[in-house]
Amino acid sequence: MKKVLYIVLGILIIICGWLIHQYNYDSQTIKESVLIGDGYRSTIGEEYRAVKFFIKPDWFELDTNKRQNMHEVVTRVGNSQIVLTEIWVREEVNDVYFTFTVENKLSRKSGYFITQNLANYTGELPMPNIQLLSENEQEIALGQFAQGPEEYFSFGINHEDADEIEHGFTVVASIYFGVQYDKD
Repeated sequence: MKKVLYIVLGILIIICGWLIHQYNYDSQTIKESVLIGDGYRSTIGEEYRAVKFFIKPDWFELDTNKRQNMHEVVTRVGNSQIVLTEIWVREEVNDVYFTFTVENKLSRKSGYFITQNLANYTGELPMPNIQLLSENEQEIALGQFAQGPEEYFSFGINHEDADEIEHGFTVVASIYFGVQYDKD
């Protein structure tokens, strides 16, 4: 009986520790608190900042119709990293579709992160801007574009432009706000 009590007590301590960790250190919780000003002072950039990164050719295949799921970190900005999560050659819409997300590893005390979504923002947002450049710095036409509602964005490159990405390409994404924060 004593042994069972110790096991149950141990499990409860682990669960309580996990809940305290989630409440105090979960990046999403910290981000939300920073953006609404709950216990944090923050400075938010007034305009979208450009984030530039390179998509390596060995990360994708152009001769398959299967969704290529992955987790390739393409760049880091402060306490954020942009991750390539999926590539899909979509025959029905005649494009190659890339999907990215932002992962934050936020400190409870202070830091800097990027976000596409601002809580309680009442100003007018400029249109996001995505520029694609070939290995020779020539602009590649952007096909479809999607953003949000979470911290993701996707774009398509038409099949007729696919030869321009065979050796990799650069993405310049002007879709993020930079947020500097400190705990009150």
